[in-house]
This record gives sequence, structure tokens and C-alpha cells, in this order.
Amino acid sequence: MQIDFSRLTKGKVRNLSGHERGAEARNFFGLNDLDDVQEVIEVIVPRDLDAIATSFFQGMFAGSVRKFDSENEFLAHYRFVAAPEIIEQIKRGIERIKMKRNSAFLH
Repeated sequence: MQIDFSRLTKGKVRNLSGHERGAEARNFFGLNDLDDVQEVIEVIVPRDLDAIATSFFQGMFAGSVRKFDSENEFLAHYRFVAAPEIIEQIKRGIERIKMKRNSAFLH
């Protein structure tokens, strides 16, 4: 199974940003259902994409990151095929999601 970001970028968009757009992408790709499948989901990030903003990543993947017990489990289920700099942006997004979850317990 695959999520191909080129379906969003269509070769014209260089940066994905905005929490709301990320939430729309979550619905577009049906991530609530994909979280529960047993197969690995390959996430294809086109080479012409320069950035995935943390806000977009959170909108798209926060529910998924929270569903899995660890970052490693999430990354094993959603296997990102992307340039190293995009992988770093994804890891920052995961950290932000985990920070928000942990800070919620402090209030």
C-alpha cells in the first residue's frame, strides 16, 4: 500500500504546510483506516518537494503517531521514502507531536 504525496503536489507544490491542509490530506488518503491495516504503508515523497512543515505533518499524522506505542513502531508502519532532509523534517514533526502529548499531562 502507498501514500504518494505527488497526488497532492502534482509537480507544482514545493512546500506542504498548514495544519488544516495536513488534516485534509489525512482524510484524502484515509489514514484513520490505514492506521489499522497490517501491511506496511509506503509514503512516497517526491524529490521535487523541498519541505514538509511541522504544522502539515501534525495535521496529517498526529493521530497516527499517537496510535502507535513508539516512534519506531510508527516509522515501521509508515515507511517514508524521501530525501534525508525531508526525513529530518518528519522526525521533528514526530517529536513535536510527542511533546504536545506529554505537555497535555502537565496541565
